[in-house]
Amino acid sequence: MTLHRAGFVSIIGMPNSGKSTLVNAFMGQKMSIVSPKPQTTRQRVFSIWNEEDIQVIYSDLPGWIEDEKYTMHKLMNDMLRESEEDSDLLLILHDPTQKYKFSENLIELVLKSKLPKILLINKIDKLDPNTLRKYEEDLKLIYSVDKVFSVSAMHNAGIDELQKEILKHIPEHEAYYDKDYISDKPIRFFLSEIIREKILDSYMEEIPYSVFIEITSCTGVDDQLELARIEATIYVNRKSQVAIMLGKNGDKIKDLGIKSRLEMEKYLNQRVYLGLSVKVKENWREDKSYIEKKGILR
Repeated sequence: MTLHRAGFVSIIGMPNSGKSTLVNAFMGQKMSIVSPKPQTTRQRVFSIWNEEDIQVIYSDLPGWIEDEKYTMHKLMNDMLRESEEDSDLLLILHDPTQKYKFSENLIELVLKSKLPKILLINKIDKLDPNTLRKYEEDLKLIYSVDKVFSVSAMHNAGIDELQKEILKHIPEHEAYYDKDYISDKPIRFFLSEIIREKILDSYMEEIPYSVFIEITSCTGVDDQLELARIEATIYVNRKSQVAIMLGKNGDKIKDLGIKSRLEMEKYLNQRVYLGLSVKVKENWREDKSYIEKKGILR
């Protein structure tokens, strides 16, 4: 009799190292939004990979923030600190193309962990062989390990070999989630993330980091009506940011609505009406009780 195995795999690294892209590669579909801008991932998102006798829960975590400017940054880093409590394996993802490749604080956190670890170098498609070899040797010295996996999450290079290694570390356990589940997040979360992804793509400077999205109404999705009706509120950090969000004659918010609606229609496979509004919540990034109340990071 084959025993069932199930376990949690936490993926940690610096911002923009490709953690969300790696999860999407594991799952074979888009589970997490991606952007070239840092701090794209704010919440811990479980993506659930299922086979008949095994379940792997990939935990996509925010990138480690070296300079905790806001209360929100500290709370995001706390997720990484807490990830050891319910994980069976750590994947430590490195991107050699980044300006800031290492964080002493993150390295210390990893070295203190008693969990099994797999070290990864991502974006190998952008590296020449000599640079890759040197970086592999550096990581082996830093973490005192014998092997480093090299992958390109964007191009699925090295993913199959990596997954085989991951499965070796998954313990015997019954499934934590129903086998029909592919995530622990509700549909409203993914709809709000679609809007946030389009904001990351369409707005510059501080705006993408100063907003959070609340889906205030969502009808016609669960019962697959011909038209889904979704209302969303975009909260900004300061009054001056409202005009930036709206744009001249409302052009920016209209363009955001169109791009978000089209992406939602692909995601839901149904027609969508999307209504967007903009409100101000002054200095919300510093308000821990408000962040927790609104579930912005959970």
